[in-house]
Amino acid sequence: MSEKTWKTIAIIFIILFILETLLFAGLIYIGQQEINRDTECQINICADYDAFIYDRYTQTCYCYRNNEVVLERWMK
Repeated sequence: MSEKTWKTIAIIFIILFILETLLFAGLIYIGQQEINRDTECQINICADYDAFIYDRYTQTCYCYRNNEVVLERWMK
């Protein structure tokens, strides 16, 4: 294996490592945002109700009392 070949392979692996690290950090950031929204729905919006559901696709918080939706609030 020539010297030029292993340098090329090393550069490729360094680039792949950086991309993988950025992807991993981005997924952690997105996951933490979803956890924070779920907690905000549970504690700040639906604290006085029996149950809650946070719909992450529509970013809507639903509060339930006696198995009926009592409050529906869109979250930023």
